[in-house]
Parts: sequence; C-alpha cells; structure tokens
Amino acid sequence: MNTKVFRIGGMTCAACTGRVESAILSVPGVISATANIGNNSATVEYDGGEDVEDAIVKAVTSAGYTVVSGDRDKAAEQEMAALSTQFRDLAIAIVFTIPLAILSMGPMLGLFDRFLEPLPYCILQMILCIPVIYAGRRFYKKGYPALFTRSPTMDSLVALSTTASMVLGLYNTYRVAIGDVDALHSVAFDSVVMIITLVSVGKYIEARSKYRTNDSLRRLLSLAPDTARVLRDGVEVEVPSKELVIGDIMIIRPGEKIPTDGVVMDGESPVNESMLTGESIPVTKRQGDVVYGATVNGPGSLRASVEKTGEDTVLFQIARMMEMAQGTKAPVANIADRVAAVFVPAVIGIAILCMIGWLIAGRDVQFASTIAISVLVISCPCALGLATPLAIVMGTGKGAQHGILYKTASALEAAARVDTVIVDKTGTCTMGFPEVDEVRTTMDEREFTYLAASAERDSEHPLGEAIVRYAERKGIAPGMHSRFESVTGGGVRCTVDGRDVIIGNAGLLADDGVDIPGDSWDSDDGRTLVFVAVDGGFAGTIAISDPVRAESPSAVSSLKNDGVNVMMVTGDRRATAKAIASELGIPEVRSETKPGDKLDIVKKLQIAQHRVAMVGDGINDAPALTQADVGIAVGSGTDIAMESADVVLMNDDLRSVPAALEIGRATLRNIKQNLFFAFVYNIVCIPIAAGLPVLMGYDGLVDQMPMLSAAAMSLSSISVVCSALRLGRFEPEALKVSRT
Repeated sequence: MNTKVFRIGGMTCAACTGRVESAILSVPGVISATANIGNNSATVEYDGGEDVEDAIVKAVTSAGYTVVSGDRDKAAEQEMAALSTQFRDLAIAIVFTIPLAILSMGPMLGLFDRFLEPLPYCILQMILCIPVIYAGRRFYKKGYPALFTRSPTMDSLVALSTTASMVLGLYNTYRVAIGDVDALHSVAFDSVVMIITLVSVGKYIEARSKYRTNDSLRRLLSLAPDTARVLRDGVEVEVPSKELVIGDIMIIRPGEKIPTDGVVMDGESPVNESMLTGESIPVTKRQGDVVYGATVNGPGSLRASVEKTGEDTVLFQIARMMEMAQGTKAPVANIADRVAAVFVPAVIGIAILCMIGWLIAGRDVQFASTIAISVLVISCPCALGLATPLAIVMGTGKGAQHGILYKTASALEAAARVDTVIVDKTGTCTMGFPEVDEVRTTMDEREFTYLAASAERDSEHPLGEAIVRYAERKGIAPGMHSRFESVTGGGVRCTVDGRDVIIGNAGLLADDGVDIPGDSWDSDDGRTLVFVAVDGGFAGTIAISDPVRAESPSAVSSLKNDGVNVMMVTGDRRATAKAIASELGIPEVRSETKPGDKLDIVKKLQIAQHRVAMVGDGINDAPALTQADVGIAVGSGTDIAMESADVVLMNDDLRSVPAALEIGRATLRNIKQNLFFAFVYNIVCIPIAAGLPVLMGYDGLVDQMPMLSAAAMSLSSISVVCSALRLGRFEPEALKVSRT
C-alpha cells in the first residue's frame, strides 16, 4: 500500500473537500482519501503504481479541480501563480465595482443627482457589471458543474445568487425600457458586483493566509544550502547539493550550513541543530558523530562523508511527517464534515422556501428574490470548513518549530486530552549515557571485565555500551561472541571464548537458575546493578549510574502544574527507580518491569478511563507506545520506538513532553472556538437574511441585504482565518521554564 499527498488547486469550502474525496475514492485501487482545505491537499492511500496516480489526477481534474505539481519548488511556483491570478481578478473587480457602487448608490444617499436618462443609466451599470462577472468567473466554472452533479459547494451559492441578481437587473432594465421608471430603483447590478467583490476579497485574504500557514514547511525545506563543497579526485570543488551522492566527502567550513546528512570523518566543531530539534545549545560533533543537513556549523572545520541525500535526509523526513499530519483530519473535524455534507443543499432549500413563503405572504417577486439571494450569500460554509484544518496546520507547524512532530492530526487532538503521562527512565528522564562506577567480582577483575564487555560489544542498550566503554578505558579490547541471544527488557546470553555468559538484571539470572548472593551489593543509593553469570555460576556485579537530565525536573513540574498525573515505569531495579523518581518529584513508580508489564499498565489505566501518553526511547517501549492514546518517542531513541509513536521529539529535552500537550490543548481550544463561531454565525445570520427584521417591522435595508450578506460572509471567513493564525504566537509555558 502506498500513501501520497496530492496538492489540490481550487478548493474553496468544506463541500469542496467532500467533492474531491468522492472523486478520488471512485478510482479503483484507492483505499482512503482525506482532503484538507487548510493546506489544499489530499492524502491518499492506494494499491498500485503510477497508473493509479494518473487515474487520481484525472478524477480530480474531472471534478473541476487541479492537481498541483508533485515537485515542491514547482508546486510553490504554481500556488504563487494562482494567488497572483486571484489578486489580478480581485483588482479588476474592485476597479469596476467602485464606480458602479457610486453610480447606483450616490443619488440614493444624496451625494449627487442622476446625470443620465433612466435607460442609459441602467445600461451603464450593466456594462460596468460585465468585467466584474468575468473577474468572478471561477464561481460559475465550478459552482454550476457542482450543482448539476448534485454536490453543490460555496461556489454554487455565489453563482446562484449573482445569477439571480443579474436576471433581476436585466428584468428591471427591460421594465425601464418600456417606460416603468419606478423599476430604476430595483436594478440589482450593484448587488451582483458587491457580492462577487466582497466574496473575492474574503477568498483572497483566506488564500494568502493559507499560503502563509504552509510557509513553515517551505521554510524548513529551504534551509538546506543550494551548493556543497566536496572532494572529487583529491580536488575541492563546489557542486549543487542536489548532485551529492553517498560517499562524497563534504568540506564544511566555519559558519556554513551542512548540505546533507553525513558522518564526521575529521575535525571537531559545535553544530547548531535548533532548526531540527528546537534546542538552541550547539552540539559538539567529533569523528564518528552524525551531522544533519541544514544545521549550522560553528567555529571549527569538519569533513564528513555523505550518508543520505534527497528525500532520505532527516530534513525531508520531518517535512514529510509534517505534510502527512497536516493532510489528515482530527476526530473533532467529523462534526464539521457531517454538517458541511448537507449544509449547501439545505441552504438552497431554505432560500427557495423563503422566496415561496414571502410570495405567499403577499410580497412582490423583487422582495422575495432579494431575500432568497441574501440567504444564499450569507450562508457560505467557508468558516465551517476552515475551522479545523487551518488550526491543525498551525498547530503542527508550531510543534515543528520546537522539534515536536505530530504524525497525524488525531495525535494532536489526543495530546490535548491526556491526563496521565508514563515516562521511561533510561534515556528519557536520564542522560541515557550511563557510566560504570564500580565493579565487584569473585573472578580476576580484568577477565571479568573482558567477558562482560565481549558479551555486550554489539549491544545498542545504553547499559551495555557503558560496560564496553569501561573496558576500553581499562585497556581491555572486547572479544568475539557466539550464540548471542538478546532478551528484551532482561539482558543477553552468549558464549565468549567457549564460556557461557549471562549478563542482565536479577530476573534474567533467576530465569536461568542462577542465585544472586544477598551480599552481592550492600549499596542502595539508586545506582543500576547489572549482574553477570559465567558458566552457570554467579560471577559479579557492575554498578552503573545514569545522571538525571537537567531539564527533567522542570518537565515533571510543568506536567503536574497542568494537572497531569506522572508515573515512572522502568525495567530497572526498585531502589534505582525510586531514587531517580524522588529526585524528579514523580510520586508513582513501577520498577523491574518487562515490555509486557508496561503494556499491561497502559491498558489498566485506559480501562480506568484515563487518557494515557507513554514516553520512551527503546525497543522495549514499543508495545506500550503503540497501545497508549499518545505514544511519544524521544529523538535519541531507536527507529522501532519512533515508528511506534504518534509524536516524535527531535530532541532529548523532556520539557518537550508537556510542551507537546500544551500545543495540543491550544490547538483543540482554537478548533472549538472556530467551530463555535462558525455555527453561531450561521444560526444568527440565516434568520436575519431570511427576513426576520421585516417580521419585526423593519425592512429599510432589504434592497442592500445581498451586499451586506456578502460582507458578513467574507468577514466570517476572515475571522476564522485570523483566529487560527493566533496559534502562530502561542509559546508553550513548559519551554519558558529555565533549565534546572
């Protein structure tokens, strides 16, 4: 199964997203499709290759929309070109609307006397109206086909209302031509141009705002330098970054951006990785360390071998993850989707009923038609459709600024509802780079260290790496092992130089029938104990300490201040876990747990109606990360942990956990505010447009009602856009707390 994000041009309201989704889902091989008006995209899951993609493009085009180029640079150019065209049409509409509005309303307001005879006066208005209709041609090109296929959109409402106003204007012009001068006051050409222009103003501001919301993604991708300095045949040359190949040797001078992902071969320099991780403190890079494209080198010089290029780099992976998250829908959006599916047809029905009702009540065709036009214009579902997707785009973009990547919109919403956070210890609350403090053994210490380090030589676990580093500091080179078996959450079994070695926690040795003497360690200071058995007998103990991260106490404090319960669940022994938890202020600890135990703890909390976030970095955390309502993987963790998680932290700062929840809460709050406004707007405005003021004895503004309705509709969309853009100024409180 493949997943691809298609850029869609021409979507204007929530009804458009449904129309695009239906068109894509009609293509054989398509499994699911989610259109998002917030960033003009459609995320499609499908079986097949380019033939299915071509069919999807044809289906979208047949539905009246366009598919923007898959190349990001070309897509940006096409979006800007479309925006320029929209601005040009808006300018044309404004240029001709202003004189027409003055011409039609000036005499009524007493600004000047009518300077033409009635018929030329009407014809001049009609002539000025024609360029405005041309400027708003997109409403007709999309609105009527959608109406004829029984899936009307906002464009259909504008097309219907302006067509009706135009017909009224032509009819009253005819009446003036045959001598009915009173019909001059009912010419509706000004309503046509005002509706088109005011709606176009709103749609242009909306389009500009949506283009801005996608700027975070475009800026992210533009961070990588255009050129790179590499060694080719021993000569330093400058080449386009796109032409780099794996194995090239990059030369990175002080202050330069790193062209792509690589491994340092020579040199030492602090590198600013804030654009990826949100962490402002530079990270010193030495031989063997990984460097990432678009990060900024410090005062030193580096030589690095290219490891990844193009869309395999971390920068592009982040961009892809953001794009996928912005292309999905949060569960709360289902409310708006269900309403939008029936909203436009319902509005057309209401407009027809209002017109019939006022005719039955004795009003003339002019009055009844004006009311119907007003209902059609004021009931635009744009605000309803924009409420959720724009907030999602802004929320995911804000998270990315701080190195917090939400994989889906559902993860962003779920983060807002979390009331319990489970944190792993090693590598999450602590540095994850523990060091051996002390060794006690019944064997020769060098031989004991050799066997332990040889057993752990290929281990990716921080404790195993600490043992290997300890041996190397002692000048002991680890040997080879065979019959290696890794026990997740327990340790390892293997054979070293013909001797059976078991190294891990007390549970692993107990499973193999090895008794650990009660006096094997008399310390209970919270250090982690690793036990070693050789040839079936207990051989010794290694004490390892792992210092707490400087940011961890403030992170736990932020979570507790937000009313979130915090629990530490670790495979480490009880004394160690309690010591670390006490230092962090975590009240509840579960120690000596296996991966299955962590999974059971998450399930029990969920059964008790808690919304659980699991924070981890290791393979043993993967089951619990998958089960949790929100799985959060720290950036230094394993690939399996990050694949299992819903949220990925690109840094090791535990404060990003409460920050991720804060951004989720701020986004959900913004969505609810937007939806509330959109619903209230329609509930209040539709009755007014339908003639409620007339029923209350006031009908002085009925002739201007279509224009006022267009203005109100545009303001509703603009207000929702501005509300979503407020998220751009939101800063998580957890990240404002200084390091402890």
